Amino acid sequence: MGSLDGKTIIVTGASSGFGEAIALACAEAGANVSLVARRKELLDSVAEAARAIGGQALVCPADVSDDEQICVALEKTRAQFGPIDVLVNNAGLNHTERSIADTSAEQWRELMDVNLTSAFVFTKAVLPEMKERGDGLIINLASRAGMYPSLLAGVGYSASKIGMEALNTVTNEEGNPHGVRACLFNPGAGNTPIIDRRPVKFSAEQKALMIQSEDIAATVVFLASLPPRVHIDFLSMMPTKS
Repeated sequence: MGSLDGKTIIVTGASSGFGEAIALACAEAGANVSLVARRKELLDSVAEAARAIGGQALVCPADVSDDEQICVALEKTRAQFGPIDVLVNNAGLNHTERSIADTSAEQWRELMDVNLTSAFVFTKAVLPEMKERGDGLIINLASRAGMYPSLLAGVGYSASKIGMEALNTVTNEEGNPHGVRACLFNPGAGNTPIIDRRPVKFSAEQKALMIQSEDIAATVVFLASLPPRVHIDFLSMMPTKS
């Protein structure tokens, strides 16, 4: 038996990087996994890989900056797998323009919509059912840029990740009395496609020293496997050689 047998887990940004690895690790641990991202063809590939290792996967193509598409993905998940036990708010992006001077208002709004507002909308949608059930876990995958905002990470990206901390805190204030837990998970530099959007490029050797997708995935499975009596509200991860 897997540590997540029977749990329904919805993962946003599941088409690549951390999200893909999280989805596959949860499926391997026995969870029913709902995959949310924009690109259906990539989600189909992830779902196929999940089924190949004996997991159950549902493809829910959605632009997480669109509230209606989020609602459709949630209802499709409930119809297929039942109540949602774990929500992993992983969807995120960044732009190559990082300074205030170079970041446009449109880019700022896009970063907030995808990185922060989508997490709020998903949380708002699942929190009532979790509170009523007396159990549930929301994992907010943010970034150490929320702890140490910088020009390197960018003004918009840093601000969106700081916002995740506020969302996580208030979610716990509302949810903890009803058995619902939220964890803010802040990884440092990770070897995912988003790292290639930094102005300075990294070598293969440098990327090998970064946090890998499987490291994030193993941590999410650990968090989701803990009994309801245990609450880790904040977790920071960084490369050993940084």
